[in-house]
Amino acid sequence: MGDTCDVIVIGAGPVGATAALLLADYSLKCIVVEARREPQRHPAAHVLSTRSMEIWREIGLERDIRRLSAPMHELRNILYCTSLVGPELGRVPLADLPRAQLDAIESVSPTRGAHLPQNAFEPLLWRALRDNARIELRTRWQYNFHTDAADGVSVTITDIISGMHRKLFARYVVAADGSASTVRRSLGVTMDGPVLQHMVSVHFSADLERFRHSRRGPVILTYTAKGLGAVMVHRQPQDLVFQIPYFPPVESLDDFPAAVCRRHILDAVGDADVVIEIKSIQSWTMHAQVADSFRVGRVFLAGDAAHRFPPTGGLGLNTGVADVHNLAWKLAWVICGRACKTLLDTYEQERRPVGIAVTTESVTNFDGLLEVIVALGIPRRSVHQLPRVVAAVPEWLPRRAVRALIRGFTTLGYQRLRLAQSPGRVGKRIRRRAAAVIAGQGPLYHSWGRDLGVRYRCGAVIDDGLPPASVDSQFRSPRMRAGGRLPHSWVEGRDGRVSTLDLVSRDELTLFVSVEGHTAWSAAAEGLPMSVILLGNDELGVFHTGIPGADPDALVVRPDGHIVAALHSDRDGTASLRRALAVVDAPSSAKVLAHE
Repeated sequence: MGDTCDVIVIGAGPVGATAALLLADYSLKCIVVEARREPQRHPAAHVLSTRSMEIWREIGLERDIRRLSAPMHELRNILYCTSLVGPELGRVPLADLPRAQLDAIESVSPTRGAHLPQNAFEPLLWRALRDNARIELRTRWQYNFHTDAADGVSVTITDIISGMHRKLFARYVVAADGSASTVRRSLGVTMDGPVLQHMVSVHFSADLERFRHSRRGPVILTYTAKGLGAVMVHRQPQDLVFQIPYFPPVESLDDFPAAVCRRHILDAVGDADVVIEIKSIQSWTMHAQVADSFRVGRVFLAGDAAHRFPPTGGLGLNTGVADVHNLAWKLAWVICGRACKTLLDTYEQERRPVGIAVTTESVTNFDGLLEVIVALGIPRRSVHQLPRVVAAVPEWLPRRAVRALIRGFTTLGYQRLRLAQSPGRVGKRIRRRAAAVIAGQGPLYHSWGRDLGVRYRCGAVIDDGLPPASVDSQFRSPRMRAGGRLPHSWVEGRDGRVSTLDLVSRDELTLFVSVEGHTAWSAAAEGLPMSVILLGNDELGVFHTGIPGADPDALVVRPDGHIVAALHSDRDGTASLRRALAVVDAPSSAKVLAHE
């Protein structure tokens, strides 16, 4: 391919890899620059949302992801226990839901979410990158700096092994190089928001099946007298993860060697005879931060480079995938001449408010988890203040003495959790109190409504003037709104049953029309660069607003599946279609490609 391409992607994690695959699907050439030599070995992120699966479905990855992901019977519940052998405190059902709720979840999309750890997912993505003739994956090269020019951007990269420099040229750069983004720092873009917690993540293998026969789920939260933890069951028995909170600068990763981590895991299991094999130990920081800007010149920030959330609800990776899905078609249209470059301004206008909203929700979810600790007897003030107190410790104080003091304080606090294991009346009362809190934690994990209910209020959309739809963040009932995702409905066609999402054109706007408005809209769209799709009476739910008399009979939809405009044939016409083209900065004089 050489050193010139359409788009340079920095970072080959799930977000960067997805960006390159989406851009290549628009026939753009990409160079992906990745400092690592191989895919992620640590499981890391693992929740793949329904909307992300829709996006990967577009580029042909859904079947392979589904083949590798955990079966549904392993995803039944989120468990809260004193230990794996101790009393259960409560559970939040994921798959163990009433039939009516499961039917509602499956009806809103042609696919469903999956559970696949990053160390199994990334190799699949890297194979897809290497198999794509339009993508060149350059591993063991790292971003150094870049220079904007009038017609493009030059990026200097450095070979990590030899130290050799090389200069790449492209029209644009997508920075998906993670939470410590070198690109973001070079741009001078800051992140606003607090640091919530520091965690040690231990990748291990162990046979825990005998402890899980009635506790099937991807996450088991544990509360023992020696501390808090979370067991992530990715692929039993080889891919398990245990999360341990720690407190810098008093503590560091060096304070958690394999022997210490093994003791923490055995304590959470509750059986000292279990054989634990430690595979890797990493640290990570739980942020609630959003970048001040998602774009500087020809460089766009996406994923953790643009926003960092607590992991509760699995919002980080999935929000990043939605970032690049929003961006890819805009870059493709601008580069290929289908739209003016001002369309690219709408990326930040649309995605940054989403990042802010998700950050707020993630903090709420994190606080929800802390409520369980409070219910178990640890004072609320201590729960909230301890990380801040530790972070404020002066650097000149002796580290060993401060660490002993903090550990003594936390050990004393954790002793209160011992009561939750006791068989007497006090233990039962504490467990009932915790169970009541856990019973209300469904919104922390049920994200179907939140996931599919993202709505852009400004950018490349036209406000429909309707009040916001009442959105249940857990179980979404489809309600059409301009700026929102096109509702899914199965459509019978010449090639069999497809989703309305499958009918969205990638090369032009798509005009979905009802039978009632078909004649008027076909005439209005004549000569305009729009694909016209007729939906039959069985698919009229796509137009449903939930407001009597407000349902439109036409929807203008962008390549990313979001609705540009909701129109009514009795008061809208060709002028409205031209306005829809104008808001995506697309010319309105091109040959129309019509479908019926």
